[in-house]
Amino acid sequence: MQEMKVIISKNGQVTIDVDGIKGSSCKTMTKALEKSLGITVSDKKKTEFYEEQQVDNQQNLGNY
Repeated sequence: MQEMKVIISKNGQVTIDVDGIKGSSCKTMTKALEKSLGITVSDKKKTEFYEEQQVDNQQNLGNY
């Protein structure tokens, strides 16, 4: 299951936590939100970031 949590602390610090997505797709998911929030102070990558994302694309070679 893919999940994105946005946590806002009492001092206004925003944390975006993404679960269930492998590879750099999480950056695509959070890009617009990060842009609208302003400056990114830190970017901590989970182990899933370094795992390969499975793609369900099939290549059709001719008319078989």
